[in-house]
Parts: sequence; C-alpha cells; structure tokens
Amino acid sequence: MIFLGGDKHGLTVIKIVEEYLKKNKIDFVNRGVINKDDDIKLEELIPKVTKDILNSKDNKGILVCGTGVGVAVGANKIKDIRAALATDKKIAEWSVVYDNCNVLCLSGWKKNKKTIYAILKAFLNARYDGSERRLKMLQAFESWR
Repeated sequence: MIFLGGDKHGLTVIKIVEEYLKKNKIDFVNRGVINKDDDIKLEELIPKVTKDILNSKDNKGILVCGTGVGVAVGANKIKDIRAALATDKKIAEWSVVYDNCNVLCLSGWKKNKKTIYAILKAFLNARYDGSERRLKMLQAFESWR
C-alpha cells in the first residue's frame, strides 16, 4: 500500500502521482489535500502518513510540499522512517537500493509529468540490496533519535 499526502503547494504533483498509481493498479490512500481549496499543515500531514507506513514493512509513502524539503525533514524525524527528496529517477532508485528509504519526497513546484512518472517507477520498483555495512550505518542513524 502507498500512503501519500501533500499540502496545497503539492496538489498538482499529488494528482500526477494518483494518476500514475491508478494506471499501474497500485493501491493508495491520500491523507493530504484533494482539491485547490484544501490545505493541511505539514506537522499534521506527516504523522498521519508515516503512522500508516509503519503499520507494515511493505508500505511506502509519498509526500509533497513546495520544495519537498519540508516533508523530507519532517518525515525523517519519525523513528524508522527514511525519507528521500528525489529529483530524478537515479536518486529515487538508489535511495531505496542503498538507504532502504520508505518515503519518497517530491517538490510540488516541479510538475513535469514525465519526470515524476520516471521517479515513481524507479522508487516503487527498487529493492534494498541488504548490505550489512549500510544496515549498520542506518542502525547508527536510528540511535541518534
């Protein structure tokens, strides 16, 4: 299951993400804005989405705000969440392969559908390679919280 959400600055990109997920028959739930009159504060949105992600190791999330940085910073404060702001498909893929990221963060100001589709495909199809060395690194990062 994919849990997604965005604030008002991410609405257009969230609609593109929803379109991609529907086309590819991927189940999702949107916890953020759904129309131009909606708004939600990131400090309300991020805990809703990350709580759902953590209910199963197979769940992933997609968060969107204007820069994408706010949702990445906020999500990374949650234990066992590893969020990456991806601006291209290589970053999206390797955030999972190397760093076992379970949340993809996108910029709501970058609305190129072709690029977003490529990022989504790379993130959703990537698998963590299981490196013991990087697993220890990730565990060390978790101990800092």
